[in-house]
Amino acid sequence: MATIFWLKFTDGTFGSCGGNGYEEAKAKAEDVSGKPVESGQQLPYFANPIIWQPTHEKYGKSPAFCHRPKQCAGRGSCPQSRSCTD
Repeated sequence: MATIFWLKFTDGTFGSCGGNGYEEAKAKAEDVSGKPVESGQQLPYFANPIIWQPTHEKYGKSPAFCHRPKQCAGRGSCPQSRSCTD
């Protein structure tokens, strides 16, 4: 299973991207977007915009569950006591 990263591009835009580690997610994001990545931190779930994610063979693609990626960046699990959608 891929790890999810919240990536910041050199133009100041952000997006989430999956990969087997930061370097793979960074390379995939740069390939898909055509923009260089400045930095990135792990996210517990995908957030919009989703740059790229692998397709699970049984479940397909994951929705963007993280609604506060700038607050959650660097975390391996969601810090909210309740769902952001409640």
